[in-house]
Amino acid sequence: MHAELVALVLVSAFLHAIWGTVVRASRDRLMATTVGVLVPALICLMLVRQVTPPAGPAWPWLIASVALHLGYYLFLLVAHRFSDLGQVYPIARGGAPLVVAAIAMTWLDEAMPPSRALGMAMISLGLFALAIDRRLFTRAGAIGLGCAAVTATMIGASTAIDFIGLHRANSTMGYIVWVNLLEALVLVPGTLLIRAGAIKRLPWRELPRQAAAGIVVAASYAMLLWALSLGAAAPVAALRETSVVFATLIGTVFLGEKMGRRRAIAAGVAAAGVVVLSL
Repeated sequence: MHAELVALVLVSAFLHAIWGTVVRASRDRLMATTVGVLVPALICLMLVRQVTPPAGPAWPWLIASVALHLGYYLFLLVAHRFSDLGQVYPIARGGAPLVVAAIAMTWLDEAMPPSRALGMAMISLGLFALAIDRRLFTRAGAIGLGCAAVTATMIGASTAIDFIGLHRANSTMGYIVWVNLLEALVLVPGTLLIRAGAIKRLPWRELPRQAAAGIVVAASYAMLLWALSLGAAAPVAALRETSVVFATLIGTVFLGEKMGRRRAIAAGVAAAGVVVLSL
């Protein structure tokens, strides 16, 4: 992969990790996620007349991507009820590149040279290792693991679908704008129905931070889509999921979370995978 593309995806991963840290620290993660979707949508609403709309062949893929994003949010929130984010999230993100790789080789005819396969395997292995915990082997842990596996499938499928949609859209910016708009159009009303009366109980002090995180995650997703329009889907997806490693480092430095030898080795394996993938 070109160094510029690697840098673009790694910056996207780092920004996504910042957003994930803000959501994790929020008292109401559903509302935090909704704010993170609403803020980019408001920005895109101001841009919608300035960009070329996606071409007709891209719309089925765009709509499918939005549906998978919403499913991802749902299953991740359900997983949180049974397992800790530290177990669920690495599995969800670590499994996604494997799903993308399977789709890319099967339907997109992407080549999988040995160095690329090795780098992707190292990244996924490192992310899975971050999740290893005795709590995974309990009943609640098994349910959380199942939700994480479904989430990984949705993340991987949406990345592959975005790759196809972008190459049929004839407008990368148009695709970015409309994905954000449609996602908010469904998620915001849905959250208000689920959290009826929640506006009065919102943690207003957290909203500025969540709004800022929404801008950050919008930039992260835009960078991911831009990278998908320039490079192969499988390695881009693998690099993007290193956001979990960044989130682990952020949690250690700013949230006082313990790194430990096992987590340090796991993060190192994923980082080494990035190096191999970029060769």
